[in-house]
Amino acid sequence: MTEFRPQQLAPFQENFVQSFLTRSDALTLLVAAPGTGKTATSHVAATRMVAAGLVDKVLFISAHRVLGEQWQHVGQTADPWPIDASGVSITTTYAALVRDPDRIWSEVVPDTRWLFVFDEVDWIGDRVEAIAAGTIARFPGSRALFLSTEVPPIAVDWQFTFEFFGRDALARPDTQSRLQQLAPSIGPLQKIQRKLIQLDDLSWREFEELIAKMLEADGYNVDLMQGTKDGGVDVVAVKDLGAAGLMKSIWQAKKNRIDRKIGLSIVRELADTRLEHKATKAFIVTTSFLTSGALQRVERDKFLIGKVDRNDLDLWILRTLRGERFDP
Repeated sequence: MTEFRPQQLAPFQENFVQSFLTRSDALTLLVAAPGTGKTATSHVAATRMVAAGLVDKVLFISAHRVLGEQWQHVGQTADPWPIDASGVSITTTYAALVRDPDRIWSEVVPDTRWLFVFDEVDWIGDRVEAIAAGTIARFPGSRALFLSTEVPPIAVDWQFTFEFFGRDALARPDTQSRLQQLAPSIGPLQKIQRKLIQLDDLSWREFEELIAKMLEADGYNVDLMQGTKDGGVDVVAVKDLGAAGLMKSIWQAKKNRIDRKIGLSIVRELADTRLEHKATKAFIVTTSFLTSGALQRVERDKFLIGKVDRNDLDLWILRTLRGERFDP
């Protein structure tokens, strides 16, 4: 049996893992409230299944690419994969799997036994049934684990529900401490996606981190500045445009109230900052909007200056969560 290093789980999480490993149901549903650690719990279940020789590989499927990154992050910081199981975990999105399934299966041995972990089932709905049926039919002996925050309209062989915490329980300091230990750390983008926080509730630093994360998702090499004495630059992002060379862009974050617009003077300063940093283009990203004068200046120098206002920002977040590229 393969050696692995177990993570300490809460009793209700361990109860699910033990039951899941002893059962042989093809289709299992785990229902758990946001923040109760279903991602970490499913990851532990997956590593133990691989270690016990019950499956050969694990495919994690979600609606949004960032959750696949979170799944891999859990593997690095929580319950690591067995020491001889390098490359056993693969992540993808529902859209990618439906669009080009052969990209994943082309190099897989036909008799591979998989654990398919379907996350965000409440987001995709009953469409997940056809996807799961197709994957299991392709690889007999495989199992599917559906993760959802509420009971979806799908047929399963076994359903398990985490204990209900409730608002009062979630507010207690001991529960908050417990959830921080049992649930993987999530950044501003995931918090917004899970509706745990609103865009306006982010701190100025979290807002900068959000911009950096989305730029990374768009293929930029990102340098997040320290936040003090940065010369009006919060993020430096470089992108390889192939034959066209490298594009260096600088990004200034302005987390304003929705009614506090960005004026012309700030855009002028940004133009000067671009020259100082020898950047190809400079962008201002704000949770509000620009005045008419500022917009005219951006339009005049649109090849040198760009803007991402509140409407653009909402679209950027949505496209990033969907795994799509954004062109500001």
